[in-house]
Amino acid sequence: MLETKARRRAVLTCAGIAAVLLAPVRGAAGSEAVVEAIETLEAEWFSVYQSHDLGVLERLIADDFVATLADGAMRGKREHIAAYPADFAALASVVNQELRVRAMGPDVAVATGLYVATARGAGGPGLATRYRYTDTWLRRNGSWRCVATHESRLDPPAPSAAPD
Repeated sequence: MLETKARRRAVLTCAGIAAVLLAPVRGAAGSEAVVEAIETLEAEWFSVYQSHDLGVLERLIADDFVATLADGAMRGKREHIAAYPADFAALASVVNQELRVRAMGPDVAVATGLYVATARGAGGPGLATRYRYTDTWLRRNGSWRCVATHESRLDPPAPSAAPD
């Protein structure tokens, strides 16, 4: 059973990658509606950091979802959602920036962006960390679900060299 799930995840991931590389249809009939739908869903996902409503994640994330985290760890839907309460406690804010959605067809979209997670500090906001992310969305039975996400932590900018 685990082998079947792993195979299914690999197939979905490959399908998403193939869609990105082989079939861009930006500007095709219906693609604007797809882009708008995914932009709305991404905004709903990030709103969870303020609302703490895990039901939103239950609705947006597919049962066969796989997340690849910045540290290389992978987790499914249940583990991913279960990690959010710890984030709520540790983070003062999470701000989504640079969202770009590409409709790859009527039922496939890829969202990319950057988010800034600011930790809670002793006297207010603490360290801000930037992450790039890619979300793969599929429409199944008329409903959009995120089937995969991947995030990469961006290194903080190097300190500028002092003039000689």
